[in-house]
Amino acid sequence: MAEIFDLGMSDEEYLQLTAQGRDPVQEQILVRNLIRAGVPAAEANRVAPLLQKLVRSPQEETLIKKVWQQVRSQ
Repeated sequence: MAEIFDLGMSDEEYLQLTAQGRDPVQEQILVRNLIRAGVPAAEANRVAPLLQKLVRSPQEETLIKKVWQQVRSQ
């Protein structure tokens, strides 16, 4: 049986993210895992969508590396 997962968003928000090619369920799982690893919630919410992008800007790469260093130092 499938697990019900509260994404904390409306159906419209879910559909908007899906239309952008994003996976809201996977993003929420990433956010929760980052928070469990010690990353502040605001940063986890900024970084989670970037982790699924194939092409990232240098600024996005820098943010991901910063968060990764936080996780490794825990």
